[in-house]
Amino acid sequence: MSKIFAGLVAAVMLMPVGARAQGAIEVMHHWVAESEIEALSVIRKGVEAKGFQWKDSAVGGMSGANVQQALRARLTAGDPPGAMQFLGWEGVQWAEQNVVRDLNDQAKAGGWRNALPPQLLPFLTAQETFIAAPINMHRQNWVWANKKIFDDAGIPIPKSWPELIQAGRKLKERGVIPLAMGDESWQVEVIFDALLADLNGPEFYRKTAIDLDPKALGSREMVKVFDMLREVRGLVDANFVGRDWAVATGMVINGQAAMQVMGDWAKGEFLAKGLKPNKDFYCFPTPAPVTSFQYLIDSFGMFKVKDPAVQKAQIALAETVMDPAIQKRFNLIKGSIPARTDVPVDEFDDCAKLAFKDRAEAIAKGGMIGAMTHGFASRPEFAAVFGDVAGQFFVGTMSSDEAVKMLVQGIENAR
Repeated sequence: MSKIFAGLVAAVMLMPVGARAQGAIEVMHHWVAESEIEALSVIRKGVEAKGFQWKDSAVGGMSGANVQQALRARLTAGDPPGAMQFLGWEGVQWAEQNVVRDLNDQAKAGGWRNALPPQLLPFLTAQETFIAAPINMHRQNWVWANKKIFDDAGIPIPKSWPELIQAGRKLKERGVIPLAMGDESWQVEVIFDALLADLNGPEFYRKTAIDLDPKALGSREMVKVFDMLREVRGLVDANFVGRDWAVATGMVINGQAAMQVMGDWAKGEFLAKGLKPNKDFYCFPTPAPVTSFQYLIDSFGMFKVKDPAVQKAQIALAETVMDPAIQKRFNLIKGSIPARTDVPVDEFDDCAKLAFKDRAEAIAKGGMIGAMTHGFASRPEFAAVFGDVAGQFFVGTMSSDEAVKMLVQGIENAR
């Protein structure tokens, strides 16, 4: 008994004094990849430095859908976590149910509104009230390429989708898998989102993915999007069923595949292996005459709880997330760039510096568009239709005209 008691005393003594005094906060999220976990530790350590313990509740899979399901069960049981990672409209929808805490005091004190791109505010506020704190900004429309494979084949960075398809066919002839991906609908929709803007311009993207304009949805331009998606399908290997996005990234890293179209969370996997952009791998936006910046953000919302200790921990988490120094360290690992626009770019890698540059240009010229795949365009009930049609088209045999008809009908049924 004395040894057990001594062990307990030792464990308590090792715990930070502030944490013992101030309590803990449970944080639900869907980050389970190696680079994601490492980046999240920056926030965790920041919260712990403020004197609070971090209780980690990770639920991976389905690009966040699984953790949302777990959250619904918790809220139904009257047992909300202290905080939750939000994507897209999730925070706003929970705020509409009056279960999310108001963060206006922290936002005002921290100057959040002036530090954030205005395009983000619809996903961070509800009736002008801040309900979430964003830690980063990902760009979804990237291509990641194995530099050695490209260089050995004498392939330049493609300037258009036809050039990318042509490069892929050349690589296929050399026995290389041109494009690594899985068959999950969201992975297909990442490519679909890019094609929607790249082939027809950001304004067409807004008309279809955001405004849901019936004429644009049923247009010949939309048929061309599906035509190109079918061309992309020809670059994927036969074993893509059930493949996780991080596994696909690993295929590019180890030379099994030449390219992956994926958001810049994929870059975190390259960096975790000690690889450097333009030395070991290429990063370039999906090719288009008019460059767009398809953004998504990860933010943290706080749920209404009665425990004063958890309430204090929620404030500590919000302040930590919006700390410029924390945003810098987090995003250097994660592969994204800070949500705040006032964080210096100097220590970031070449891919991130390109993202900073393209973001500033997109904000100024109207090319800043939310990534529909991750909930930053139309509401979920409509975005789901796009994902379902694109996913079925990619793995099936329907024609482009049939896919467009299915899309138009699906959107109409969801209205």
